[in-house]
Amino acid sequence: MKTIKIVAIALLTSAVTFIACQKDEETVNPTAEAEVERPWNMLSYKEMIERLEDYDKTRKPVLEQALGYEDTRINFYSIETLENYIAYVKQLSKEKGIELTGINFVSGAYPKNADYGTPGYQSIMLMPTTTINGKNISFDPVQSTTEKVVTMKQIFANYGYNWVYDSKEDYENRNVANKEIQDNLAKRAQKSDLESAGSNFGKVTPPYAK
Repeated sequence: MKTIKIVAIALLTSAVTFIACQKDEETVNPTAEAEVERPWNMLSYKEMIERLEDYDKTRKPVLEQALGYEDTRINFYSIETLENYIAYVKQLSKEKGIELTGINFVSGAYPKNADYGTPGYQSIMLMPTTTINGKNISFDPVQSTTEKVVTMKQIFANYGYNWVYDSKEDYENRNVANKEIQDNLAKRAQKSDLESAGSNFGKVTPPYAK
């Protein structure tokens, strides 16, 4: 009888200890989601509508007249796609000791004869950014090294494209001919392609699936 009592007490003690440990784990669980405050840059509905209406009045008619149809208005990326992309460029930047400051969302368009994406419609490209000489610059953590930050502008120029959005000076001189870039454009077809840290291939709307 005494032995049975001892075993029962031991079992009860173990159960209490197990429950207490479970509660402690729930309290300090590092994977539990922390409460997030409303970000400073959130919009009200009136602010959203104001921007939508201004686009409708000032951009949409011009684009429709030029293209003959309404261009893309929405670019969709799943949460998983965005999270994976950000995690990837964060990892690359950290490995190479480069500060990742953000992501530029850059307008582009699929050529009408393209065999990829949504031919003839606008899309956006994602480009990682870092700070260089006090400016927010699109850079490539794939092609960069621990010794050198390689910017998107540098690689674009190597393929004959003049990227003019890194600074006011570049933009003001956007129509000035650059012989090196022109020569690289003529040789683009012969140049080997490179992997980049840019991302694309979201779902665009319009057009709508039939």
